[in-house]
Amino acid sequence: MFDKDGKRITLAGNVIPDGATIRVPRMLMDAAPPAILHRPGSLPLADAVMDARQAAYEDRKRSLSDQWRAPAPAQPLADAKAGQTTPPAAVGGASDAAAQYADRCAALERAYRRA
Repeated sequence: MFDKDGKRITLAGNVIPDGATIRVPRMLMDAAPPAILHRPGSLPLADAVMDARQAAYEDRKRSLSDQWRAPAPAQPLADAKAGQTTPPAAVGGASDAAAQYADRCAALERAYRRA
């Protein structure tokens, strides 16, 4: 047990003082030795299973790598409406901001056509 300054302290009874810290040892294992592989958790895979997993991984990787070779997306339908190319006409009673926006759109369109 440590106080708030990090100095080791001893307990007087079962009460932990305010601001004290308790440190508990923890065991971590990165790999298990072969003797305990019978316990629940990860299991060793047979060679056939490992080969099947590797083949599935390679198939997926190949599929993702070849996506760019897929045919172009379908063209829009002939009866589909074309996008609006001219700015909308000013509506009666529209604010000055809307009229200014329409003028700006028209000016940009004219500048684009001249370029």
